[in-house]
Amino acid sequence: MRSVRRSRPSTDLLETLYASKKAFHAIRRGLPLRVKVREVMELQRFVLPLLARQRPLRPWEQPWQTEP
Repeated sequence: MRSVRRSRPSTDLLETLYASKKAFHAIRRGLPLRVKVREVMELQRFVLPLLARQRPLRPWEQPWQTEP
């Protein structure tokens, strides 16, 4: 069986991706800390049920109750 060789991405594509990533990081850097923490906690709430299906959660893996 012959292996398929993938072509390398063009320089223009790489430059565009790099510039987009830099702009994205600049926007994220400007967000308030409260928003950043809230987003991290939302991602954890999304992942924890998947992890809990594989094994019991450890005490420090339980999400914090931040809303009444």
